[in-house]
Amino acid sequence: MTTPPDSTLNAFSNTLTGNATQTGRDSANLQPYLVVLSGRDQGKQFPLAANRHILGRELSADIPIADPKISRRHCLLAINGRQAHLEDLNSTNGTFVNDRRISRHPLQLLDRIRIGDTYLKVDYKLPSEAVSEQALYEAANIDSMTKVLNRNAFISRAQQEFSYCKRNRSRLTVMMCDADHFKLTNDNYGHLAGDQVLRDLAKILQAEMRHEDLLARYGGEEFIILLREISAEAAVALAERIRLTVLKHTFRYQNLTIPSTLSIGLCTRRVDAPMTLDDIVRTADDALYRAKKNGRNRVEIGN
Repeated sequence: MTTPPDSTLNAFSNTLTGNATQTGRDSANLQPYLVVLSGRDQGKQFPLAANRHILGRELSADIPIADPKISRRHCLLAINGRQAHLEDLNSTNGTFVNDRRISRHPLQLLDRIRIGDTYLKVDYKLPSEAVSEQALYEAANIDSMTKVLNRNAFISRAQQEFSYCKRNRSRLTVMMCDADHFKLTNDNYGHLAGDQVLRDLAKILQAEMRHEDLLARYGGEEFIILLREISAEAAVALAERIRLTVLKHTFRYQNLTIPSTLSIGLCTRRVDAPMTLDDIVRTADDALYRAKKNGRNRVEIGN
């Protein structure tokens, strides 16, 4: 996105809501939100209800951003009425406003924040607008049953990750996970019980992976995980830990106990020029097929 010239920015009020009355909205009811413009959480928005918000990679941050180039506690966003200030917290890779590195900066209308590879903006909107936009975001990106990314959203974000790894010759890992004998689960216990198994599997996978990793329901009883910059040995260890966690977990629906296991296919590659994301996903899928063929409840590594 091209940054407007200073003359354009100065034509607006110094407050972030300088044009609220121009749009016909009641400025007294507008509330501040941080909107993610790019990156893994593109389209997501965070209400800025408090006066101070820490942005960072760690889950304990007020606003956690899943970007490995962001520091654990990266920057501070302060809101005082209609004024907003951004302050860098000695982050490793810096905090930028309109592509200029800042230490502390008052935010104006149209300003774009960049931390790591993620672009954001502060916007004021009616709560009803925010609710509608959040519903649209979830409908487009989130699997309604398991509450993880859907396949289309995963492919879009995974392609961004692949492009980053290709530029930096980084290692990329794809893990395909499939619930074993899932048709029998549905036949023997009912589809509602099968749905509960998938919800439990999604929670287990989310608990085991890092915050910056990508998880999606890829289709039916199949999940896919993308991990950046993890060694082959660590990826195999993670896959085995996930498999064992699922094996030991007690899946329940109402008064039923449902036996379930997981097969996993793994592909880890250092991304180079002739390689595509489809190549890595296909190799992981082939490994998953071997895991199913060789007895299920096992991890196979792609060649």
